[in-house]
Amino acid sequence: MSFKKVWICENIDVSEEQIKLCSSDIILAKLLKKRGIDTKEKIESFLNPLKSKLLSPDAFLDMEKSLDRIKTAIDKNETITVYGDFDADGITATAVLYLTLKKIGANVEYYLPNRDSESHGLNTKALVNIISKKKSKLIITVDCGISNIQEVKFAKGFGADIIITDHHEAPDVLPEAYAILNPKAGNSLNTELSLDELKSLNYLAGVGVAFKLSCKLLEAFNCKNFVNDILPIVAVGTIGDVVELIGENRTLVSMGLELLKKGWSSGLQKLLISANISDISKLTSENIAFGVVPRLNAAGRLESPDTALNVLILDSDDEIDKNIKMLNDLNSLRQQLCDEVFEQAKLMYEQNKFSNKKSIILYNPDWHIGIIGIVASKLVETFNKPTLLMTKDTNNENIIRCSSRSIEQINIHSVLSEHKEFFEGFGGHKMAAGFSFDETKISVDQMKNLINKTIDEQSLGVDFSQTRIYADLVVEPEDITIQTIKNINQMEPFGSGNNSPLFIMNSLLLKNYKMMGQNNNHLKIFAEKNSFNIECVKWNTPNFNLPENSPFNILFHPQINEFNGNTSIQYFLEDIFSEKFINDSKQDDYKILDHRNKVNIIDSVLDFVTSTKKKTCIYVSNSELKNKLKVNENIAKIIFNASNIPSEMEQLMFFEAPLSVRDFKNIIESSGANLLHLMNFVDADLSVDYVIKKLSGMLKYVLTNKQGKFGLSKLSAALDIDDDTLMLLLNLLDDVEMIDLTAISDEDYKITYVHPIELSKIKQSEVYSQTDEKIKEINEFKNFYKTAEIGQLREIIK
Repeated sequence: MSFKKVWICENIDVSEEQIKLCSSDIILAKLLKKRGIDTKEKIESFLNPLKSKLLSPDAFLDMEKSLDRIKTAIDKNETITVYGDFDADGITATAVLYLTLKKIGANVEYYLPNRDSESHGLNTKALVNIISKKKSKLIITVDCGISNIQEVKFAKGFGADIIITDHHEAPDVLPEAYAILNPKAGNSLNTELSLDELKSLNYLAGVGVAFKLSCKLLEAFNCKNFVNDILPIVAVGTIGDVVELIGENRTLVSMGLELLKKGWSSGLQKLLISANISDISKLTSENIAFGVVPRLNAAGRLESPDTALNVLILDSDDEIDKNIKMLNDLNSLRQQLCDEVFEQAKLMYEQNKFSNKKSIILYNPDWHIGIIGIVASKLVETFNKPTLLMTKDTNNENIIRCSSRSIEQINIHSVLSEHKEFFEGFGGHKMAAGFSFDETKISVDQMKNLINKTIDEQSLGVDFSQTRIYADLVVEPEDITIQTIKNINQMEPFGSGNNSPLFIMNSLLLKNYKMMGQNNNHLKIFAEKNSFNIECVKWNTPNFNLPENSPFNILFHPQINEFNGNTSIQYFLEDIFSEKFINDSKQDDYKILDHRNKVNIIDSVLDFVTSTKKKTCIYVSNSELKNKLKVNENIAKIIFNASNIPSEMEQLMFFEAPLSVRDFKNIIESSGANLLHLMNFVDADLSVDYVIKKLSGMLKYVLTNKQGKFGLSKLSAALDIDDDTLMLLLNLLDDVEMIDLTAISDEDYKITYVHPIELSKIKQSEVYSQTDEKIKEINEFKNFYKTAEIGQLREIIK
């Protein structure tokens, strides 16, 4: 399903006074007002974040209590363990508190859970190790812990105190921890704080809360200057957690970036260089978001987060370099895995796109848990539907784990909350959530159906055919000057809550364009408007089909481009629109004639086939139906199945539903026909048990009469299934030792024996459920095909 991007932009009026406060720049004034920054105090504070004063750590009511307990631990030389998380926020928060405790003389260890085997938050197995082996009497959580009621109780029972520092939504009943530092926990903040101060603290990332505790400790131990050593790490973690960059977060990130520009934090300096960010004097939050954060996250996604932590806490250049190389290798592997899984998931969805469901829910037991969340995000961007990807837990074969991402109109956390009684673990927010369940209690299919039903109920009135993009302003070329861009850059750091300004410019005239980049997949456009020459770049746009001198509109971010001593303005495009785009899609030329409701039409078909001058072929795979049609030799000559459709046809007659969207498209493309006839037919649903029994009979015949040799496509056509499903069936029977299968070539196979089929034994195989799922997909498409509107069929051909 394709969807349209709708650009939305509201007009903004500003006063003369507001314009004066913004260096007489009306564009800057409008951008600030759009973000609610419209008074002298707000404007000065926003444009000068380095001058803003951070709130005292004592804004947290349990801060003094936390300090006293840590002092006691240091006095008694107790081991303190910082318990973190495996994402960028958790890793940086661990680094900040670990380095702080080390600085003030604490006996400190750290623990980062493994994403694969432990998931987020405290777990009892880790706590046993920390308490019994490391002899830790005090555990301080960072970026986790607020929902771990039982685990905190467990640790307390073993004589360990836990201080929770976290920023996630807190439950009504809190863990019985020694102290809790979480702005979202009830009764955790000073009641004398203003509303703006409360909001500012509530936006803190996990690393921000850990930093508050660090500030209290450094002040108490007369090490306040050490704040500069940890602020760069705080900035990276805050950007990495995509929290709103307003209030305290804006100040923390600004301070950290400024210190990085001045050379602080040797590990991060080296990591920046390895990410090809060479001019650190011009470092931005976006450099961190796209260059540093993915590398830190790659460690926790694919291996051990300790690799990322080492870059932040080690002193040895050699050790830092070694860990950075590992991070870069893991990040490359992460990118490769994401691309592979995205293509697999996209193909799975497109083969089932006919279902018109309002969500994408896919399961593959072999997908890596560390990357399915990223892939789900890419699928949301591609198809504009809530997406849930499931995979098997590598440590427990009964547990299925899922990552989900959503669109603005569907609260995925709310959807999943309807079914939390089935979950072994669950967490997240409106746009992203994760959960796990035991498939011995509820099957993958049952879980899919429950979630699909709830999304259907919660998406009434949602238009999935379009997605909204909110722009800041509509501008003309004369509005965007180098000085204006410099003024806009005062709004840095950009991020959630303060996105890089997005502009609309209408009615440009295309003069020329070219493809660039190593793979020719980036677009450079040369345009004109109001006598201004305009240069645009759009990444990852391999196809562009707009004729020269055509008008078009753009959605863009302006940037200053410096090259060979020349300074110019370049527009980086988010989207392009023109009424003049050439639609060269052959599918739009198809004519589809619908005969699905007509009965007793064989004689009419015979007359038509005999008299037509167009090159015609008939698609039919089912052997019974094929035999009925073959009684007429004129029809028999033009019957084909999916594996041998002839090319250069003019018309194609479907006497049977294809097996999938992929088959439907391939048959049409292979034939070359642009006139499609959808014929009436009778086609019963298949069942996996029926197909297995039928296959068994065919294999016995092959063994007796064909020396055990058979062609894959010929056998799949006889069974009315595709080659992939047949291979699953053959592997299933081979897996339970009911046949012995040998590949002769890609198409030809041989069996040496066929044992009696025992369905009860077959159903115990893991491959059985995969085969059942494939056959259900075939049935689902066939049933859709029988009643689908012509427009729906035309859409899926695309």
